[in-house]
Order: sequence, then structure tokens, then C-alpha cells
Amino acid sequence: MTPTGFVLVAALASIVSAAVPLPGSANPRAGSNDDSSLLGDWHGDSVCVVRESACHDEESLYHVSRLAEKPGWFSLEGDKIVDGESVSMGTVECRYESDKQTLNCESLRGVFNFTVKNGRMIGTMNLPDGSLWRKISLSKVNPKRGE
Repeated sequence: MTPTGFVLVAALASIVSAAVPLPGSANPRAGSNDDSSLLGDWHGDSVCVVRESACHDEESLYHVSRLAEKPGWFSLEGDKIVDGESVSMGTVECRYESDKQTLNCESLRGVFNFTVKNGRMIGTMNLPDGSLWRKISLSKVNPKRGE
């Protein structure tokens, strides 16, 4: 390889390595990729999959906020609406994967998996044994322009 060719290859390698982080390397923008669109209130329906059970279809209102002490993690407080009033169902911690636009939450009651895109949060709740329990469809309440 000529000295000029070597310099060009080295320059190109430098540009590529700066633009593409190595697997496992820190990416200062990781987790900040549109995760602010998660914040706020989400309203919609939680529909039972197992009909002959203790499960009941619900109107739902979820509140999502950041966990300041855990970057990339969020708090999801779930309410059901009964006779026009919010009734808290509890709070879980959730991990957001910005590259997949997924929000995943584990609790003693089960696992919630959501895809968050275009002001919609669509997902499921599976019981601890893995069986599908609910299908959940939510829309952002008063979304900001561009969310």
C-alpha cells in the first residue's frame, strides 16, 4: 500500500470508528433517543384475553415519568377508570430501549411489553408463567407537536 493509500485508509477508519460505537461501548446519546416522548399520561383500553377468568376489561390511564437515579429507566403508574374515577393499580419500573422503541416492565403480577411509536403505546401483559393476560392500547394524552 502506498503511503497516501495508508493515510486515506487510516482517515476513513477514524471517521467510521467515531460514527459507529463498538458493541458494549458507551454511547453518550444512548437512552436520550426520543425517550422524552414517553413522559406524561397515556389513556386507552386494557382488554382481557382470557375471558372466563378474574380479568375484566378496563379503561386505563398510565402515567410515565423518569427514574432520575436510573438512566434509561422509567416509572409507570397504572390506573383503571371506574365510574369516572382513577383507581391506582400500582407502579412498576420499566426499561426503555430507544433503538427498538420498546418499554418493558416486570412486576410480581406479570410482564408488560410495549411498543411506543407515533403517540401510541401498544402492548401486552403476560402472567409470570408467560401466558398472555391482556392486550393494551394507549394513546398519548395531549401530545406535544412532533410526538
